[in-house]
Amino acid sequence: MKTLLTLLFAMLILGTKAQEYFEWPLKELDTAREVSYLSSEEKDVILELNKVRSNPAMYARLSLKWMEVYYSGKLLKIPGKEVYETEEGKTAFLECLGELEKAAPAPLLYPSKGMSKACDLLVYDQSATGKTGHRGSGNSSPTDRLANFGTFTGHFGENIHYGDCEPAFVVISLLIDDGVKSRGHRKSILDPSFHFTGVAIGTHKVYGHMCVNTYATAFNEK
Repeated sequence: MKTLLTLLFAMLILGTKAQEYFEWPLKELDTAREVSYLSSEEKDVILELNKVRSNPAMYARLSLKWMEVYYSGKLLKIPGKEVYETEEGKTAFLECLGELEKAAPAPLLYPSKGMSKACDLLVYDQSATGKTGHRGSGNSSPTDRLANFGTFTGHFGENIHYGDCEPAFVVISLLIDDGVKSRGHRKSILDPSFHFTGVAIGTHKVYGHMCVNTYATAFNEK
């Protein structure tokens, strides 16, 4: 029994040390850094997405797990941020951790100028109207906006986050997907069929800020 406990303790220490010395391969993951049409924050969203896609389990351990202690019932009280009232409390958070621990890696996402311009259209619209959701003025759909700048093949998806748009928080919030029964935002982030992405961050009349993030298997720019 003593030998088993010693072995388990050693494994725990080694696991902790492995996490301490883990470094993200940023040169590989930072696929948007050199483009000129995205802000630094928008580029950071893509970097964050590529971190979680490249190693979901490590992302859960390094970027999510620390948040657990800041849940108080249905309130999330992260130091330095506004108190956030969740719908599910810690339930969605713990589920997300479990899903990431067993998720398979997905291909890296590469930035698309046309897809980002389509995201900009919705940000520009809702920054003035204060509306939310995937429909823009004139009842335009995500694919309607995308058609202005090119055509996609394969699968397509759109995620929207409202409120605090610090890049890591955007991705973490969408991964947890609190209150969304389908966990559709999380599924989009982890979907292995996606290879290209568009991002736009801007102001929102009601929530202060918003981030629109689209995904496609392939995209042909106009």
